[in-house]
Amino acid sequence: MSELSICMPSNRPLVRSGNSIRSALAYAERTGALLIVSDNSRDPEKRAYLQNLSPNLVYHDSPSDDASGNWLEVLSLVDTPFLLPMGDDDELHFAEGQVSVDLASLPTDVVGVRPQTQIWMADNGICRTECFTIDETSPGERLLEFARKVMGNNTIYYSIYRSDVFLPLLRFFTEAHPTRGGYCDWSLSFALLTAGRVVHDPSLIYRYDLGAWATADGIAEASSNLYEKSGLPAGAEKFASLLRFLDVHVFTLRRSLPLTSAERGQVLLMNGRLAMAAFLRNVQANAEDYDEVVRYLAELIEQERDIQSIFHLAVLLADCVKPGLKDGYVRFFQSAQAA
Repeated sequence: MSELSICMPSNRPLVRSGNSIRSALAYAERTGALLIVSDNSRDPEKRAYLQNLSPNLVYHDSPSDDASGNWLEVLSLVDTPFLLPMGDDDELHFAEGQVSVDLASLPTDVVGVRPQTQIWMADNGICRTECFTIDETSPGERLLEFARKVMGNNTIYYSIYRSDVFLPLLRFFTEAHPTRGGYCDWSLSFALLTAGRVVHDPSLIYRYDLGAWATADGIAEASSNLYEKSGLPAGAEKFASLLRFLDVHVFTLRRSLPLTSAERGQVLLMNGRLAMAAFLRNVQANAEDYDEVVRYLAELIEQERDIQSIFHLAVLLADCVKPGLKDGYVRFFQSAQAA
């Protein structure tokens, strides 16, 4: 039985996704993994090429037209203990001479395995390689460690994770989150790290295509697009830390997350220290960018010490991002009690 499924929801036609798929399939055949491609490109050439291509490839002609639905499609096909999410513009490679991590022998307190992540640009090739691990033993301290080590991007999301941790989280997100926005990968990474440490596999190379993020203007535009594509208004990225605070708080309340009561409380407090504190600093430093209601609620939050009271005030702030978003977060919060 294979230990690993490489999960690729793919919307690009074959001419634009072929290199990515072929690289992942070569890695799967080398290591005994499975590559699952959930394809909603509607490209007949791609379908014909991928069907029955390899016993290590599971091809799924996805009926879903949206990205979140296609994620659910690919995840529904996973029956291995570990999975690796992968974009259909990225590549996987095997580093010769390196020893692979034995997934079957990983300690139970390890939730993920970090590849050797190569940040790649079409014009300049590989511009940086990242392979930092997350080593702290307590879940709250792992969030702090991640915040200190991260280098402006969230490539750690594209790592190997235990399926029994990743699948419930992503299903809950796609079924219950009020926006299901692409910007939420940061919150998802923080939530995954509450479940365990992340070690490094030097034999696995994940080449991340920087694409639209390659320049300063590109980063700003791409970030803004992620919020607008999720239905939020222009300028919503100024609420990024607030939205991350809300999301990680709700993710942490899930009953399926194997945390003690003390550990859960530690994570909630650390999330407030990292995300909510960053939002409050931004409101103070750029008060002219926020309306009177935001500034007033931010002042009330600064005076609070109870994390649940802070969360309730933050939910009220959601309507300042977009009218009606508060109700969406109330439903999201309620859904967490059963997740």
